[in-house]
Amino acid sequence: MSGRLDGGRVVVTGASSGIGLATSRRLARAGARLVLMARAADGLAAAAAAALAEGSTAHVVAVDVTDRPAVEAAMATAVERLGGLESWSRRWPGSRTDPSPISRPRDFERSHDVTFRGVVNPVRAALPALERSNGTVVAVVSMASKVPIPLHSPYVAAKFGVRGFLGSLRVELRNRGSRVRVCMVHPAFIGTPFFDHATSALATRPHPLRPVYRPEDVAAAVLACVRHPRAEVNVGASATMLDLLTRFARPLSDLFLATYGVAGQRRPEPAARPGMLWEPSGEGHETGTVPGRRSLWTTVRLAAGVPLDLVDHVPVVRAVARRIR
Repeated sequence: MSGRLDGGRVVVTGASSGIGLATSRRLARAGARLVLMARAADGLAAAAAAALAEGSTAHVVAVDVTDRPAVEAAMATAVERLGGLESWSRRWPGSRTDPSPISRPRDFERSHDVTFRGVVNPVRAALPALERSNGTVVAVVSMASKVPIPLHSPYVAAKFGVRGFLGSLRVELRNRGSRVRVCMVHPAFIGTPFFDHATSALATRPHPLRPVYRPEDVAAAVLACVRHPRAEVNVGASATMLDLLTRFARPLSDLFLATYGVAGQRRPEPAARPGMLWEPSGEGHETGTVPGRRSLWTTVRLAAGVPLDLVDHVPVVRAVARRIR
C-alpha cells in the first residue's frame, strides 16, 4: 500500500487508548478500514467513534491478547469482517513498576506474559491472512527493547524478547520467500495514560523520563511503516541517543540510567490499584496526565521521506539529532 490507504484492511490491537488509539485515528484518516481490539469495551467504542469521525469505518472486538484461543477467534472474525487482512498493528503495554528485589512473582509473570505473548499470539493468528495479501506486521515495541530502563525489569525483559522474536520472524519469512514484512517502531517515553494506570509495587505511580513525546508521532511512524515497510524505527531523538549510548558507551549509559533514570521517574501521586496488568484501563483517551511534545526529529524525518531504518546509523544525521531534539 502506498499514498492513501483507501480500502486497506488493518487490525489494531490495544486500540482503546494511548498510542493504539492515536494509530487507529491516523489510519482511519488515511482511508483504512479497521478492526480494533482491546480489553476495554468502552474505550473501543470511543476509538470506533473516532475512526468514524475521520471518515472511515471500524469494527470492535473485545479480547485479552494473552488468551491464545480467544485471539485466534478474534482474528478470524476480523478477517471475515474485513474480507482479508493487509496489516496488523499492535500496542498494548503491560508494565509493572518496581525495584526488582521487591517484585511480587505473580505481577512479574503477568507483566512478562502480557508484553511478550500479547505480541506473539496476534502475530501468529494474523500470519495466514497476511501471507495471502503479502501484508505487513507493524509492532510498536519500545526503546526498552534496546535500553535497560530501570524499575521496569519484567517489561524490559519481555520487550527484549519481543524484538528477538520479531527479528527472527523477519529473517525466517525472508528465507522461505514470504513477502510479509515485519516492522518495529521503538518510541521513547510517550505522554499516554500508560503511566497513570501502571501496576506498581511502590506507593506512588511512575513518571515518564523526559523528554516526553506525543502519541501522534508514534502513530505517524506506524503509518509510514504500513506505507513503506522498514525493519526498525526509533521515535524521538532521545530514543536514538539512548540506543547509541547503550551500544557504544555502556558505562555512561549505566550511570545515566542508575541516577536520572531512577530519580526522573519519581512522582507523588498514588499508584493505580490494581493497575493495568489486572484490569482493563483503556478509556478512549490518547494522552495522560503528563503531556508530550512534538518530536521535531521524527517529524523532519517523516516529512523528508528519509529511510528510517538507516538514518539512526548515519553519523552526520546523529549530529543533527542532537541539535533538534
